[in-house]
Amino acid sequence: MKRKVKITLTLLSMVLLFSCDYETYVINTVHKDGSVTRKVIMKNSEEKFEPEKYRVPVDSTWQTQIDIDINEAGDTSWILTAEKHFANVEEINEEYLNDKGSNQDLERKAHFSKSFKWFTTTFKYNETVEKVLTVTCPISDFLSDEEIKFFYLPGNVKAELKNGNDSLKYEALSDTIDTKSEIWGWTSFVRQWIEIFYDLFGDHPDLSINKEEMLSKESDFVKQLIDYEKSEKEKDEEALRIIEETDEKEVVSVLEKEIEQEVKDEEPDDIELIVTSMLGKKFYSTFRTEIDSAMSVLETMTEPFFSADIYDIEIRMPGNIIASNGYVNTDPDSENSGGILWTVTGDYFLTQQYEMWAESQISNYWAWIISALFILFVITGFVIRSKKEKD
Repeated sequence: MKRKVKITLTLLSMVLLFSCDYETYVINTVHKDGSVTRKVIMKNSEEKFEPEKYRVPVDSTWQTQIDIDINEAGDTSWILTAEKHFANVEEINEEYLNDKGSNQDLERKAHFSKSFKWFTTTFKYNETVEKVLTVTCPISDFLSDEEIKFFYLPGNVKAELKNGNDSLKYEALSDTIDTKSEIWGWTSFVRQWIEIFYDLFGDHPDLSINKEEMLSKESDFVKQLIDYEKSEKEKDEEALRIIEETDEKEVVSVLEKEIEQEVKDEEPDDIELIVTSMLGKKFYSTFRTEIDSAMSVLETMTEPFFSADIYDIEIRMPGNIIASNGYVNTDPDSENSGGILWTVTGDYFLTQQYEMWAESQISNYWAWIISALFILFVITGFVIRSKKEKD
């Protein structure tokens, strides 16, 4: 099947997901003993909640309730709130391992540590999502420091900035990041495909171009891919317009017909067009099977990235927060004021591990009291000894 079909299949899946796209917010309340109270809030446009679409694991062992919310426009939403107390992070990790929801392909882990320092005790909690690709291609090589800072902001914070007083500034910043991120994304995929191709077929006797030479063409591959994507954009926008304006069953029927037509179509697929334009028809015809094999490996590898459903996380720590790589919500009108916020989305863990961490500290008042009593005891002993010596 041609890879153009994959685009149509993606659009078809969007039809089925439009009415079941759960908005998910996770609150981790970390306790001094390392236990965690975890609350998951999911918002849906339908009354029925399907576990296979949950973005974080929630099952029958959780306490749940469903509420109805009607906004000013009269739109009705159903809100599922689930809560569970975990004795330790190992129990959270066990649920991640057994997750059957939409993000089950993500490798996620929670960690907790505690450090006693006499006068204070420090706590650290973090959650990680393992990277998808194996090649090195950090987003920081493509974005400036200011752009990186905006890139990692929680989704709701970005939206507030783009709708605020400096909306033009942040809209322009967002557009610039989108453009650069597209280049970064395609560069990551091309670099990974080259890595896979040469790992599998680098010793092929007919291969006249080595890995270094292929990597030198990386930017040209990326340009070709971006140009190709732009040429397909109008078709995608038309398909989306049909989805928005047409009955769901009719849309599915239309897209299914398009899939059938694409399967029968004898025109070159996108990979053939790009490889042929870059390396020639002879290279493609000689290594067609190997090219497709490397692409299949890449598609399997990137499935967690493409299938990842976005959600937000808040971490609440015991004591005072002393360090974190998250966003501190200082808005006094927000119900999450003072919380440390992150968004989990595919771009954040495509080429590097994504870590969300917070560190807090409490004062051990009993240690201060014991220390003060000890000092007082020493001083008293010294005074008594001095008096005896004088006498």
